This record gives sequence, structure tokens and C-alpha cells, in this order.
Amino acid sequence: MPEIFHPFASFGLQYRMPMRFEADVFECEVVGEIPEVLRNGAYYRTGGDRLYPTLEEDIILNGDGLVSMFKFEDGHVSFRSRYVETERMKAEKAAKRRLYGKYRNKYTDDESVSNLPQRDNTGNTYAFEHHGELFMLREDSRPYRVDPETLETLGIGQFGGRFGDLRSTALTAHPKIDPKTGEWWSYGVFAGGEPTTDASLHVFGADGELVREQWFQTPYPGLCHDWGVTREHVVLPIMPLVADEARLRAGGDYYEYDPDLPSKWGVMPRDGDPATDMRWFDIPGIVMGHVMNAYSEGDKVIIDTPCSPGNCFSFFKDKHGNQPAMPETITQITRITFDLSKPDSEAVTMEPVNGALGDMPKIDDRYAMQKYRTGYFALRDFPQMGVGQIDWERGTIKVHELENAASQEPVFVPRTPDAPEGDGYILTVIDRMDERRVDLLILDGNDVSREPIATVKLPFALPMSFHGCWVQA
Repeated sequence: MPEIFHPFASFGLQYRMPMRFEADVFECEVVGEIPEVLRNGAYYRTGGDRLYPTLEEDIILNGDGLVSMFKFEDGHVSFRSRYVETERMKAEKAAKRRLYGKYRNKYTDDESVSNLPQRDNTGNTYAFEHHGELFMLREDSRPYRVDPETLETLGIGQFGGRFGDLRSTALTAHPKIDPKTGEWWSYGVFAGGEPTTDASLHVFGADGELVREQWFQTPYPGLCHDWGVTREHVVLPIMPLVADEARLRAGGDYYEYDPDLPSKWGVMPRDGDPATDMRWFDIPGIVMGHVMNAYSEGDKVIIDTPCSPGNCFSFFKDKHGNQPAMPETITQITRITFDLSKPDSEAVTMEPVNGALGDMPKIDDRYAMQKYRTGYFALRDFPQMGVGQIDWERGTIKVHELENAASQEPVFVPRTPDAPEGDGYILTVIDRMDERRVDLLILDGNDVSREPIATVKLPFALPMSFHGCWVQA
């Protein structure tokens, strides 16, 4: 008998129902004028949805990857969404039923699929373009390749080079692209495929070939969703959401929050060996998931990140079986500085930015890995919701306010290749909850508080997408 669909737990202690449809809109309604630089190209996104029912108390991170594309052609915009046709999805389609259980817990699967490689690879976290390829990243797996025109799934990417093939089973869902060299910097925790302290730092050249891989150990088997790379340093944060094989075998959750553990922050020279050169700092009482940017100034390494005072991954319980209260989950963009000239006990300073409550931070990517001035984020200071813009030099925030709506991730596109920092446009999908549909807003990157330059309307809602990118035609 077919199973029923249960709501799945999302961020902010919310619950959502899967939407379960692929769509084509051949000519979207556009209000306003599409800027010249956006007249030809595509905005890609991916997120978690479910094609087949899940177990009760499932979480959004376990959703099947659903990639979407806003295609711009001579100022006209079309829309397309398609599931990432993973091996896992193919198996469920063939069986016409759910075969996979809890997030990253193979012990809860149907026996018929217990040995499927890349079991957790749903391609649901970051639609990412590099060396002419479009990848659907997920931090515990090798990403799937997708055709940038049709969104047809092409298979799992191959990652090797003249020095051999990548050993790590995991590539972070938050790569850092060096704007000077085009290198793709990546890492993987649980790099051997099991919840251990094994980790790998790896770098791909501008052509996609593996040029570096170094294995090392993290302080404990904790969550590491995003990181920082500067021109001189690497910053690797390990959060106290801990994975445990015994808990998985008992049918439990992949992660469990341990409030008694400090977060661990590894800092090392960019050209160093993480096994010997990583210096680990403790920061108790915070959890972070995303990074806006990082840069170095002499002995100081600065990383800007939304931090929460408790567990912002609210669908994972703590070691006592409790879910966090809402105030514990709220993230505030915070500047963390590591002064490497000082002893560990004096090296770390934290500067929360007043009014910068929210997440999904982005920058003008031409200024990645270096000192920068402008950052963008999804403002979530309920009931005030919108798109925020930080001026780090002035210490000010501008807000594009939304009524009965919420912003997903903002993505920046420069007006021209050599335009000043922040001179360009923000693309962001807006959930219109009352109307049960979404808009794609195009905002002024110099001042997001202004009225939208253009609005692309869709006549239906979309599942939450996590991260995406703009690709110029």
C-alpha cells in the first residue's frame, strides 16, 4: 500500500510539505526592465524536495535535489525545474515506493538498496558552475553533473588529474573560487565515507584537474558545512553537532548537538599541511553554518559568518533529546578575528553586527579571499524580513524590506567585469507566502533598499533552494 507524505522539518523550527513537481514556464511575466548584463544568461539554484514519501520526522537536508533555472534570452525570461536523477531516485522510481530512510543513515534503508554507493548523494545543496560544467553539490558526496540547457542529469563528475584521482568521497557544498587563479578550493569531512575524524583538503585547477589533496584529522567528528579561504590562510570550522556510528546503527539521527563541546576553528597557512600546520582554536557557545568572506591582514585572519548562540540546525536534537528553543537558532552576522601572534586564550575576538540577523550571506565574488567592503544576506529579523546589505567600512546596513514575504539567498552579478565592488545587481527569489507563489527580484547591488529594477513572476510556489549561481551566456 502506498505510504502517505509527511511534512519534513526545516530551519527555524518550521515544517514543510514536499511540492513534487517539475515545471516549465516558457515566457515569464516581467515587471520592469532587465539590465543589460542580465539579458543573456541563466540563474541556477538547487534545493531539497521529495519525489516519494519519507519516514516521519524527516528533514529538509534529506530531500531529493530539485534544480531550477531562470533562463534569460534577450531580456525574456523562461523557467525550468527538474529533479536531479540520482541513482537513489532511479531505484525508487523503478520500485514505485520509498526505499531510503533517514538522513545519512543507511541502516534505515530497505534491504534491496543497502549497498548503493553514493547513497546520500541527492545533489540538493549548491548549483555550482566551474570550467564550463554545472554541478549539483552536496557536502557528503561527489557532485552530479547537469546539462546547463536542459537540466538533464549527466552522471557523477570525475575528479582526477595528472597526479591521480581524488581519494575523498566528499566535496564540500561550499567551494571557494580563487578570483585570480580560477582554482576551486574544496575539502571533505568524513572523507572516507564514515563518520570519523578523517578529512581532506583538495584543490582543482581552473581546468577542473586535481592539483592538490592532503588528508588530516579533525578534533572530533563534527559538522563542517562552510569554511574560509584567504590569500594567505585556510579557516576550517568544526561545529559541535557530532556524528556517531553506534547511534546510526540504532536507527538514530546522523548528528546530535553537544552544548558542552566548543566549536573548533582550524587556521593554517594556505600553502601548509593541515596534518601538521593547523592551529585549532576553541569558541564555546556558538554554531555557524555559512561564511560571507574571509581575508588576512598580517597575523590577523578575519572571517565573517552568521553565528547562533545555540543550535541553528534546529531539526537535530541535543544529546539530552531536546530541540532548541527559537532564540537559540537565530543567526547574527559576526566578524571573528584570529590574531595568530597571540596565545590561544587571547587570540580570538568576536564582533556581532547590530541589526544583521539572518543568513545565506553572499558577496561580490571578485573580492573573495581578500579585504572587501560589501556583503549581502537574507534578513530574518521577524517580523522584519528582507534583503540586507552590510557596508563594512561604515558599519551600516541597508535593507530591502518585504511585506508578508521572505528572501532566499541573494546572488550578486557585477554590472561589468571591471565595475567597482558592489556595482551590479542582486538576484534573489522571494517567497510570497500569502499568494503561494514566488518572484525573482533584481535589485541594485549598490543600494538594495531601492525599489526592484525588475521582477520576474512565477504563478506558483517553489520548494526552498539553498544555493545557486549566475552563469553568463
